[in-house]
Amino acid sequence: MLKVKEDEVAQELDTWLQRALTQPLVIEPAGRDAVVMLSLAEFERLQDAEDEHWAACARRANTEGYLDHDHEVRQRLAEAMRARCLNSIRQKSGA
Repeated sequence: MLKVKEDEVAQELDTWLQRALTQPLVIEPAGRDAVVMLSLAEFERLQDAEDEHWAACARRANTEGYLDHDHEVRQRLAEAMRARCLNSIRQKSGA
């Protein structure tokens, strides 16, 4: 994976577009989050891999069973109540 500054890409866009066809390119704008430029073929490969991952998760859920929604809700509610109680105790103790 190549890393390049934004102004270099702006000056020689055609060159960097050609390079991005063979390997992902990390573009680092000054003072902002970096972005990645990659070929359409690589993007589609990544999408296919993600689709396969989620399909495998769905197949596993079909055989192993899905989450128990009521149990999940009760568990999250209990965690939220514990956190709220702890925060209340911390505030009262001045921590």
